[in-house]
Amino acid sequence: MIKRLVYLFVFLLIAGVTYSFSPTFVGNRPLDMPKQGGKGASPKVLVEVVKLESTASSFGAVATGWADKSAEVFAIVDEKVTKVLFKPQQRVNKGDLLVQQDDREEQLALRLAEVQLKNTKSLLDRYKQAVGKGAVPQTQVDSAQADFEAAQVAVDQARLAISRHQIRAPFSGVVGITDIDPGQRIGPGVLITGIDSREIIYVDFDVPEALVSQLNTSNMDQIQLIASTPSVPGKQFQARVVALDSRLNAEKRSLRVRANINNPDDVLRPGMSFAVQMAVRGQILASVPEIALQWDREGSYVWMIRDGKADRENVRVADRRQGRVFLEGNIKEGEIVVIEGGLRLSEGIAVEQVEDPLQ
Repeated sequence: MIKRLVYLFVFLLIAGVTYSFSPTFVGNRPLDMPKQGGKGASPKVLVEVVKLESTASSFGAVATGWADKSAEVFAIVDEKVTKVLFKPQQRVNKGDLLVQQDDREEQLALRLAEVQLKNTKSLLDRYKQAVGKGAVPQTQVDSAQADFEAAQVAVDQARLAISRHQIRAPFSGVVGITDIDPGQRIGPGVLITGIDSREIIYVDFDVPEALVSQLNTSNMDQIQLIASTPSVPGKQFQARVVALDSRLNAEKRSLRVRANINNPDDVLRPGMSFAVQMAVRGQILASVPEIALQWDREGSYVWMIRDGKADRENVRVADRRQGRVFLEGNIKEGEIVVIEGGLRLSEGIAVEQVEDPLQ
């Protein structure tokens, strides 16, 4: 009995092995059934339609205005004030006398120096006439010439001393309030008034590092600036970028930008706060998700789907913004770009397209 059971077990084992190696079935699967993922299957790729978008950007900042020229006027010498020749908010010209200090001693010194100059000049002229006749030696003429030149210096010194008692406008502008009155004695370091040339108002503001690439000296005319201030409600002022700093602020990660505002109506003042809106005109370029961009030794490229096949397109990255890249290259609006699955592609291979479900 046991011998029969052994024969039966061997028979079943041989039959099972024969069945598994049957020419009709291999691994319980017909031979004519294609293998999934074999060479004949097209790779699936996630795609998106190319969009043309503008690289223009805008930015808002708060800035403080300051005058084209601004100065504080101080006394130079310690002396009594005799005249105050301006009023607050008065427009003055460069060189106009603002404050006169007592200069009577300096005026007398000037008169004395002028008399001495006249005498030395007369003596020098006589010596020059006499030296030709041999009446005086040349050394005496040279001494008279030195005395004359010294007298000229004395006159210049006296005039300089007088000018130090005359406080004048350093440039044309508008003067402010003064606390100085005639009869008051003032000295060096005493503030007389402030003066501002405000035909042009400058504003400085910081631009974030992410926008710095769009700013350079060659495209400043493409930057549009609109400024407004609560001091003049309901009115906007055109501004123009005139300077970019040479370096970024390492702490703020920003670039200092300077703009000016024409102020022909004199409604703006230094120290006003301004809200600045900056718009940078850009290009219209192909925009694709950043994940679609690939790199190799030849540079950056993307895979395009043209006629159902993969087509490599070399591109140059012009800008990056919020997860998208703006590309320069032979890419047209409405074409299909591969955003995932590009690592499995080669030139000319047929692909199965799957649209991004998030689009």
